[in-house]
Amino acid sequence: MSLRQILDDFAGSIGSAATNAPDEYADWSSITYETNMADIKELWASIRPQLKRDLGKAEWVDSKLQEMISAFDAGEKERGRKAAWALYNAEVTKLR
Repeated sequence: MSLRQILDDFAGSIGSAATNAPDEYADWSSITYETNMADIKELWASIRPQLKRDLGKAEWVDSKLQEMISAFDAGEKERGRKAAWALYNAEVTKLR
C-alpha cells in the first residue's frame, strides 16, 4: 500500500474517532473504539518512518494522538474530540 493510501486510511480513522467518541460507535458495526484506536496506532506506526519532509509536523501529530487517546481513555470525550478534529483538519493526507 502506498503512503498516500495509508494516509487516507489514517485520516478516515481519525475522522471516525472524532465523530464516534468511545461510547458512540454503532452497536451493529464491527468497528469499536478499541479496534479504531488500534488501527490509528498501526497506521501511524507505518506512516511515521516514511516521512521525510514533515518531521516537525510528525512530532505535532505524535502529541495530538497522545492527547486524543489519553483524553478518550480518561473519559474526557470533548477534549479527545477536539484533538481528533485538530488532527483531521490539519490535512494529514498531505504529509510527506
